[in-house]
Amino acid sequence: MLIVPMEQVQAGMKLAVSVSHPDQPDHDLLKAGFELTREVIARLRDLGVENIYVDYPDLGDLDKHMAAYLSPERQKVYEQVRDAMTAVQRQAKPTCPFNDYYDATRELILTLMRQGEHAIYLDQMSGKLGGHAVAHATAVSHLSLMLGLRLETYLVQQRQRLTAAHAREVVNLGVAGMLHDIGVAQLPPAARKFSRVNVPEDKALWAEWQTHPQRGYDLIKGGVEATAANAVLHHHQHFDGTGFPYMPVKPGDEPRNVGERIHIFPRILAAADLYDRLTVGETGNRRSNIEILHLMNTQYAATLDPMVLRVVPAVIPPFPPGMTVNLNDGTDAVVIAMNPQRPYQPKVRRIVDLATFKLGGPVLDMSLQSTLRIDRIGSKEIADMVPADSVTTTRAVNAA
Repeated sequence: MLIVPMEQVQAGMKLAVSVSHPDQPDHDLLKAGFELTREVIARLRDLGVENIYVDYPDLGDLDKHMAAYLSPERQKVYEQVRDAMTAVQRQAKPTCPFNDYYDATRELILTLMRQGEHAIYLDQMSGKLGGHAVAHATAVSHLSLMLGLRLETYLVQQRQRLTAAHAREVVNLGVAGMLHDIGVAQLPPAARKFSRVNVPEDKALWAEWQTHPQRGYDLIKGGVEATAANAVLHHHQHFDGTGFPYMPVKPGDEPRNVGERIHIFPRILAAADLYDRLTVGETGNRRSNIEILHLMNTQYAATLDPMVLRVVPAVIPPFPPGMTVNLNDGTDAVVIAMNPQRPYQPKVRRIVDLATFKLGGPVLDMSLQSTLRIDRIGSKEIADMVPADSVTTTRAVNAA
């Protein structure tokens, strides 16, 4: 499988993943297996499709990265969130028994654990589903679980009152991800379209939108475990003490909505929610993973748990396997593998014939290169988006 920018797509390429309509994420324009023609390619470009995933025998082993995205377990999570949102918009409590949410989350966790160390294509996941309320909740649940599984040692440290086995348990985190924005469905229609990266200018609408965590908590408390309900209530609390809902304290007490006084689950939800909200830029185009990570590491860094932020690139690869990149020596290359400890320095192979995307030469581990680096993605320069200290994550977090 190869990720190909639309300007480089050629007739005869066969889709490895279905292509969805940019403005209607639930609507597939073309199914996997379709062989592209010049006319279809022109139409996709006119519609604003930016990248497609095509079959590429030399990179067939990369298909395993899509396992969790394409799994029936993920589809079940999507359907349950959809049914819950529909029920709330009809002024009724969710009709699906909450134990079904737990069953679906456990099944998704098993899928993710079977996937092992392989990264999932969250760029494809959010590119296909981002923006839609149900799809957003599904993406947040999925990403939260991936982060939770990566951060198991940190979870044990943060949940010291529990046994280690219980502290590592992330089912309630996944359920909270599914339901974190269910309170939005109770808002007036004019207030439902906003998010933390798209806040209303009208103060009344802003105040109305800020009620959705409390509304969601009131809807689900008693139906899910307290840990999941409280994660929904606090998922807009920020590490730097900003955020909402306001948590009053007695005079002289430390704030309850700052730093590690916020439960670890809403801190993870906050990062997952922000990532998915940042997938679509101001122009309506899909941002690349590295652009999203750059915003999280700069503009939004103070609001996020630094430990959670450090592990995000290990789950959301800045350069997903299969991506075509440009090196600073003027050559083109394809990312063929992640480097788990240094996700900003993946392994690549050069493209020796751009017309056929033929690969040649040795595998280059970018973490071992003294002068060679990834310079651009297409026409976009990204050198300034690579953090100075770009060593991650899992090892550092687990050793903390």
